[in-house]
Amino acid sequence: MKFLLACGGSGGHINPALSVAGLLREEGHEVLFVGAPQGLERDLVPREGFPIEFVAVRSLSHSLSPRAAIRNIGTLFQMKGALRAARRIIRDFAPDAALGMGGYASYPPIRAAAGLKIPVLVHESNALPGVTTRVLAKYADKILVGMEACRDAYARQDRVAVVGTPVRGEFFSADRIAARETLRLDNRPLIVSFFGSQGARDMNAMMLELMLLEQESGCPWQHIHVTGAKAYGEITTRACEHGLRTKEGLRVEQYIYNMPDVMAAADLVICRAGASTLAELAASRSPSLLIPSIHVANDHQTANAKAFSAAGGAVMKPESGLSAIVLYDLIKDLLQNKDNLDKMKESLGKLSTPDAARQIKDLLIEAAIP
Repeated sequence: MKFLLACGGSGGHINPALSVAGLLREEGHEVLFVGAPQGLERDLVPREGFPIEFVAVRSLSHSLSPRAAIRNIGTLFQMKGALRAARRIIRDFAPDAALGMGGYASYPPIRAAAGLKIPVLVHESNALPGVTTRVLAKYADKILVGMEACRDAYARQDRVAVVGTPVRGEFFSADRIAARETLRLDNRPLIVSFFGSQGARDMNAMMLELMLLEQESGCPWQHIHVTGAKAYGEITTRACEHGLRTKEGLRVEQYIYNMPDVMAAADLVICRAGASTLAELAASRSPSLLIPSIHVANDHQTANAKAFSAAGGAVMKPESGLSAIVLYDLIKDLLQNKDNLDKMKESLGKLSTPDAARQIKDLLIEAAIP
């Protein structure tokens, strides 16, 4: 069979789609990805050996400024061309079914597939559904959600299935000792921080301040910070200017491709609260300090973080009022309380959904069978 997978923009949409695609490929099915040319999918999808086609599309701005309004008008005009391009791709590939994994790039191909009478499924990972999923839901044969809290957002309850969020198998199987050896870590605790595939300017700056504080304190723990592509040059330049000594276990990376090993090795992860990230934390049982981004639609990351924190899997702190000094003290307290970290790990085991990718794969194949 042939399946079209649509996703894009950030790793939070792309990596779950890759998990499903991997299972389809193992069973001998043909998979084609469709995304946006400026998204991270341009790099991540070919890296995993899958073909990808692109449609020119961009996200709508949530700002109410005149400039944003003009941009959104242009985006809507651009969407017409994206739908035409998506229809051409679908006619050429002739998929048996299509799956949209979220993000603005998934709208044209899934909407076009539905218009061409191809069975379509959409997946939403967040506690609050995104705009793309809400719009596509009325065209979907099945709506797949990552959290039970998301079910009530849809009018057709009979079409909704709670399946969790797909995570690569390596997140469940990565060995902590082997991972720490691969990363050349010593016996000190490891802190890992990242704030999305595109990074976050303010948090990147705060992490640099934090690493300088760690250095001044004699590096009581190791720290790997991931900046994202946009901020990497600026942060590494500033790190050199401020005398950050990376040989002492303080590393700045642009992107991490072996995240399962890094999470397995970590004693504490500091990150945003995107649904895909939370699923990876649960799979690897990595205690975390969640700092939700408020610059997302419907403030859905705060809803995700609250659900995760309430279940005992993480500590949540809003970005407002945070500083490097506050973070340093908080990290110190968390690392000193081993019993609490162990309780987090236990809770994370209950939050994980090891078979999410398999469930989605099975439902996609079921939809494709006449």
